[in-house]
Amino acid sequence: MSRRAVTLVAALGTVLMTAGPAFADSNPIGPQEGDEPGKGLSPGATILLFVVLPVLTALVVGLAVWLPAALRTNRYRPAKGWTAPPVWFAGPPEPVAAVQTAEPGDVVRGGASGNW
Repeated sequence: MSRRAVTLVAALGTVLMTAGPAFADSNPIGPQEGDEPGKGLSPGATILLFVVLPVLTALVVGLAVWLPAALRTNRYRPAKGWTAPPVWFAGPPEPVAAVQTAEPGDVVRGGASGNW
């Protein structure tokens, strides 16, 4: 499916899901005509629902993002130097043995077909 078709399907689906109930003759989940709307929320419940819960949700998400990075060790700090142990990428499985058994001239130097 092309990107244009996916965008069109997503847009139409969003419109139908959000505006579709407004076109219905009767809303089965809302108040019926002539029904008493009932008692509203108290000020405390309103503050809890619209202020406290969103702030708590934002704090939990922020903490979930920040905490793993804060707990990480051996971070590089430019003014303090590097304290982590060295890591040999794509080297031999036994680097100490490879260095001890290496012969001078075993290594071809230079990049992009250069030798020096």
